[in-house]
Amino acid sequence: MRTMNNPGLNAKLKAMYAQKLKKEDLEDLIKQNNLTDAIILLKSKLPELDNLSDNAKRMELETALDTLLIYDIQKILKYLHGANKEIFTQYIIKYKIETIKKLYENIDSPKVKTIQSNDWIEHIFTDLKVLYTATSKEDFIDKIPDKNIKSIFENSHTDFERENTLDKYYFENLFKTVKGKNKKIETLLNIRIDLLNILWTYRCKKYYGIVNQDILIPHFYKIDLNTIQKIENANTREDLNQALAGTIYQNMIGTHIESDIKKYVYQKSKKAFRNELLDLSMIISYFKILETEKENIVTIIEGIRYKMSKPSIESKIII
Repeated sequence: MRTMNNPGLNAKLKAMYAQKLKKEDLEDLIKQNNLTDAIILLKSKLPELDNLSDNAKRMELETALDTLLIYDIQKILKYLHGANKEIFTQYIIKYKIETIKKLYENIDSPKVKTIQSNDWIEHIFTDLKVLYTATSKEDFIDKIPDKNIKSIFENSHTDFERENTLDKYYFENLFKTVKGKNKKIETLLNIRIDLLNILWTYRCKKYYGIVNQDILIPHFYKIDLNTIQKIENANTREDLNQALAGTIYQNMIGTHIESDIKKYVYQKSKKAFRNELLDLSMIISYFKILETEKENIVTIIEGIRYKMSKPSIESKIII
């Protein structure tokens, strides 16, 4: 079923996607022997980054790549109305949460000045400008304009608790917004939540030796609490895949669970982008592809900066 009635938007998305990096472009970047050559090549492939310094530090690179995301969001918002705009507006809250987190983490650091000039605040989340005036972390929390996000910061006792609760808040609210309005996005989101619950269970077992089910999003699609218990008891990659046997995620785990999950989500997003014409899921998938492109670019540039071997960099790329 079509959820959008503007064929021009479909054409625009395809044109925007055509300008993004492909697998061959990433391979070309990995072949570069030094940082300057890599960034010069990157700018030749993405002309919008022309003002990026040839020796850009990581924060400068990430800021420039975020600007590309922002420009595309602004383009797409002009085409959306009604439920589509409501869903997409809720989807991009993830970027708002990330912006707040960066500001908070650097509130006592000179880096704050760089983050304050971030285009996310200047062009998308203008209500966050009030945070520029914060003089301490306590003052910062008090000035967070979103009462639910503010409450999470106020009541979290550890960094892990804050991160986990913010993620749960985002996905639970996005699911409530999507439910009953767009079945295709609902399915993509169901899969994403399943994978987060799998990953969080694995991380807690690995780093803390115990899994508190309170960290999970209380929503399951193709797994259940029995699956979670099997993951908690898994000690090897084979055990983990056995725990997922009989689900759509079986044999998903290879050598690294986090990158394997990212690859799974990326492939689902690419498939949705290609197949779901005139549906909002195409737009959501497009931005997931862009997020992956940003991560891949940063991985490659930073790998070259720190003189990692080419095979090591290649192993970290999400394709």
